[in-house]
Formats: sequence, C-alpha cells, structure tokens
Amino acid sequence: MRYHSRMGTIADGLTWFMDQVGFAICHQLSERSITYGSRAMPVCARDTGIFLGFAVCFTALLLLYGRGPRRYPSWPRLLALALFILPTALDAVTSYAGLRESGNVIRLATGALAGTGVAALVFPLAVSSARPDAANGERPEAFGSWWSVAGLLAIPFALTLLAQPDWPGAYWIWAPAVTLSILFTLFVLNFTLIALAAAWARGEDRVPGPLPLAGLAMAAAAIEIVLSNRLHWAVQSLL
Repeated sequence: MRYHSRMGTIADGLTWFMDQVGFAICHQLSERSITYGSRAMPVCARDTGIFLGFAVCFTALLLLYGRGPRRYPSWPRLLALALFILPTALDAVTSYAGLRESGNVIRLATGALAGTGVAALVFPLAVSSARPDAANGERPEAFGSWWSVAGLLAIPFALTLLAQPDWPGAYWIWAPAVTLSILFTLFVLNFTLIALAAAWARGEDRVPGPLPLAGLAMAAAAIEIVLSNRLHWAVQSLL
C-alpha cells in the first residue's frame, strides 16, 4: 500500500486520500501501475483504464442523450457492447495464468475499453431507474445505429494516448481524475441499484426523487470505500 504516514502539505494530504481510495479497490502493485516521475497512480493501469473509461463514457452519453429514460438497443448491438469487456478479461486471465506477459499500455487500453462497455450497458438502466413509471414505448432507443456503438471506441483510444506521456504535472491531472472516476462509478452503480430496489419494494409510482436517491448513493459509495479499505488492510496484515 502506498501509505503516507505524515501529511505535511496539502499535496501530501491529497495524495494520501487518493491512495486510500485506490487501496479500497486495487492491489496497487507499482510495476503494474502507470507512474509519472516518482509518483504512481492510485490504482493499477487496468483499473485506471476501467474507471476512466466508465466515467468518460457515461458522461459523454449523458451529454449526448440527456437524462430522459432510454430503452436498450437490439440484442446484436448489446452483444457488441458486451464484447468491449472481452479483451481485458482475456488479458487478465492469460497474464495471471502465465501464458503471456502483459504491459501497462495493454492493461490501460483494454481496461478503458471494458469501462466504456460497462458504462454503455449500464447507461439505459441508470437513466431510466429514476423514472420507472415511464412507459417503455415512450422511451427512445439508446445506440439506435451501429455507428453510435463503433464511435465509443474513440474513448479508450483517446484515453490510452493521452495518459501515456510523462509531462510535468501529469500526475496531478490523471490521479485526481481517476480518483473522481472511481467515486463517480460507485455513485452511478449505487444510484441505479437503490432506485431499482425502491421501485421493486414500493412500487414504480412511489420511487423517491433524484435528489434523495443521489444522497443515498453518495453515502453508500463512501461507506463502501471505507469498509473495503479497512478489509483490504486487515487481509494484507494477515498475509
């Protein structure tokens, strides 16, 4: 764990916070992490790609489609989006099995592709979960054309290129970005699950508004980070 025992400056405190968030979800192996100068990212290259890909893709889809309810596209396009996850799964399995050596650029690229695919798969459900009472026929289709699916490939491509150069100040751009992306991803997933649970338990016409759901989602994300961090610390202490 990249633990800072002393926080003498604001920069030290921010680095400590980012490393703590990263420690909650990642092994933080230095050789598998992107480094800028002497500073390693809060999470490994693969997780960096996954969370940045999710946050950038989900935000782009919100800007493109808005927050109105969306229905899922046809199954061939759903399958194409699901295949975005396959390269990172193959990279992880084959490298951990000792069949081949992976590298941080590959981990970053395949992770960003997977994060993009997960965000695209979650998006219609997430934006519809706050308004489950909307009739399905009134919901426009997400990813109505093949070019809209293929266009998502620009996200992992751009992230992989932009995150490579080690220029002055790069750490202070990418480390906060990936930390915020982790928190944003947890927020979106919790928001969706809480809204769906409320719709199931209380009925679709009694789901709380977006603000109460957002508050619960943020609280859940904070609790998950703290508990996961402490659990990781406990397991590591025993090993």
